[in-house]
Amino acid sequence: MSKSSLQIQVEETLLKYINRFLRYVNFSHISADRREIIIGTFMYLLDEHDLIPDDVPNIGLLDDLAVFMAAAKAFAEQGDVPGVVNANEVREDCAFVDKNMTMTFGIRTPSIDNIRRKGKDQVNLAELCLKVRENYQHLGKVEGS
Repeated sequence: MSKSSLQIQVEETLLKYINRFLRYVNFSHISADRREIIIGTFMYLLDEHDLIPDDVPNIGLLDDLAVFMAAAKAFAEQGDVPGVVNANEVREDCAFVDKNMTMTFGIRTPSIDNIRRKGKDQVNLAELCLKVRENYQHLGKVEGS
């Protein structure tokens, strides 16, 4: 079964943000708040019981991308982070996600506050990043793999 253009765009955009967040984890000046957001975002990504199963055609990864967009938007509100988030690009990617979330029949993605709360869990960030790399290499080249 071939992929739709929507599925291809969702996968490409998700891979872009996965790689950027994996890269950002290695920044020495990352704040505790942003670290929590990254952890919460990665934990949602790896949750086998998230809102939409990943194998649902076209929209299976859309909820995962929406969580990344909530995180990227929160980062961009404090200013661009070179190589990670650019406010203009985040606005465009958020518009794409918002437009296509109508296909999820009203499913709402977690708020940034819920993502932060999930990110307060005590986890080994290096192991979390490794799991993300392993689980999403089917999307293309994942940073560090």
